[in-house]
Amino acid sequence: MVQQFLRPTTPAEAVQMRTDTGGVYIAGGTDVNWQGPPDVAALVSTADLPLAFVRTDSSVVEIGANVTLQELVDHDELAPAGLAALGHAVARIGNRSIRCLATVGGTIGANKPYSDLIPVLMALDATVSLVTAAGEEAMTVEDYLAAPPVGALIVALRVPRPDSATAVSVQRLARSVNDWSVVNLALAVRVVAGALVEPRLAVAGVAPAVTRLPKAEAVLAGAEVGKDWPGLVERFAAAVTAGVEPAGDGRGSASFRAEVAATLARRALQACVEEKGG
Repeated sequence: MVQQFLRPTTPAEAVQMRTDTGGVYIAGGTDVNWQGPPDVAALVSTADLPLAFVRTDSSVVEIGANVTLQELVDHDELAPAGLAALGHAVARIGNRSIRCLATVGGTIGANKPYSDLIPVLMALDATVSLVTAAGEEAMTVEDYLAAPPVGALIVALRVPRPDSATAVSVQRLARSVNDWSVVNLALAVRVVAGALVEPRLAVAGVAPAVTRLPKAEAVLAGAEVGKDWPGLVERFAAAVTAGVEPAGDGRGSASFRAEVAATLARRALQACVEEKGG
């Protein structure tokens, strides 16, 4: 039962309050509240923290943790910055009512295995800026989710702007528009002189957490687009199937999820190559 609702005004104060109370951070509340009243002693609200901003420069887009998902969808600087895929991924999360409450920082911190946001962030090699009891630090999204520092508060997300050779595709299967994904994935790859360079693939819904598939990425790395394309696509799909470890549930069996992951991977690869004129 919640006994305290605390409203700090600085990130450092928020971290101290969480340390003192053993509570949890709350932003939009869509995750804390979705299963009923939270069983925690204290909630530390981020509502009064100055973290609702989007800043763009020549190399990176920085997004404050309190930016809501709908604000990100509506933001007009993502596509010009080469991050249209990020907006597309976020637009598929829940419905507008949910997106108007859920925040970027809260969605990352919740670390759901079916997240629509986390795969594209991993594919883009995004980083999070954190405030901890020891001070400030930065981690890749992938490293943060693998081992989040105890009590750390996400204050911003930094997404590198892809160069002109980079294509990004997000693919998703869900039972309905408003439902969680059965499987979703994001692929980012550079297409340079007809070859695939630096592929990054992240998949949700096929493991206890969103995961990279390095063996599937290795199939693509250095491959020539014009050389045995059908064979390359099938080798890539097979590596995806071999690399996932899904569990079955009401949204699909383990074998179904594995097949869906392979199908979405084929679509993503084709979309990336077509985007760059392959």
